[in-house]
Amino acid sequence: MKPVTLLLTLLAASPLPGADVPAEPAPAPAQTAGKLSPEVTKQLTDALPKYTPAPPAPAAPKPGTPAASAVANTDPEVVELPKVTVLPKKRPRLGPEVMLTNKAFNEQLAKEKLTSLDRGLNRFTLPLFGTSAEARAREEYEREKRAELAADVAAIARATEQLDPAEAKALREAAAKP
Repeated sequence: MKPVTLLLTLLAASPLPGADVPAEPAPAPAQTAGKLSPEVTKQLTDALPKYTPAPPAPAAPKPGTPAASAVANTDPEVVELPKVTVLPKKRPRLGPEVMLTNKAFNEQLAKEKLTSLDRGLNRFTLPLFGTSAEARAREEYEREKRAELAADVAAIARATEQLDPAEAKALREAAAKP
């Protein structure tokens, strides 16, 4: 076959751009082998059971409603608890002790923890005899952190003591170590 003939055949077979391509006709509905007469159709539909929709299912009682309380009162194994909303304690993930250098953090603690009079009177420290205002503020901060940790451990130990007293005692001893 010559290339010109092949090209003309392809051009004739493909639609031109912008030309409307007629849509393919919809397929005809499937027909049965034979048509039924209206009398036979009526007899068949009369013989079939009529459609009746199922009745709607009764809604389950919501907790706190009288129906749910009645069920809870009659069945001894059902326990109905009051609704409780639990909100987590928001704690910062990165505190200033992580974000600041030691020197800047100690200065910030001195401004927060010590009064201006204390900072003014103790502006100068002797290298062998005294501690700086920043060091005293840092010591106070460390004491507060240790007290907060001890309070948290004590709360956890109280909760653990009901289940395992030996574990609670070990937890308290571990927290008491420096």
